[in-house]
Amino acid sequence: MAQLGRAVPPGAVQVAPPGRPPRADPVSAVLLLVAGALGVWQLLLPWLTVAAATGPGVSAGRPTGWQVYRALRALPAPSTELSWATLAVLGAAVGGGALFLLGLAMMAPINHRPPGAAALLISLLMSVGAGWLVGHAKMIFNLGVFGLFGQAAVGWYLFLAAGLVGIAGAWKALSTG
Repeated sequence: MAQLGRAVPPGAVQVAPPGRPPRADPVSAVLLLVAGALGVWQLLLPWLTVAAATGPGVSAGRPTGWQVYRALRALPAPSTELSWATLAVLGAAVGGGALFLLGLAMMAPINHRPPGAAALLISLLMSVGAGWLVGHAKMIFNLGVFGLFGQAAVGWYLFLAAGLVGIAGAWKALSTG
């Protein structure tokens, strides 16, 4: 048998060349930790700056993400769109917690592709949920898309950014392994 042009004696044990040992990925860890924090904090911070923006799912005042969730949940017979909006708000917080834990896992010297794939799936679902709320802003907040962004507060932007930052962190974890 020949290996790369040189003869190998029969019966010799071939050892694979040593590969790079797994190590921590601090960049993806920081991105996933930030995405997780954004996903959780969006529940606690105000979403809208103007009290006049009330719709079927939002009470008067400066509603936080939790208040938006509770108002949507309290509707007696919500439409399918409002039910999906409820899941999107709560899903961003639960997904944020999961991304935070996956960010901690990126600090361990392990293969980062499996947790990176999980983080990518969670982040994509969070981004789809955010897109769902943007697309149905008129029904949920009684505001058009431009009116929603005109009256948006920090919680709304955290809700939108959590999935996108998570995608960047997951992509980094998948690319470096």
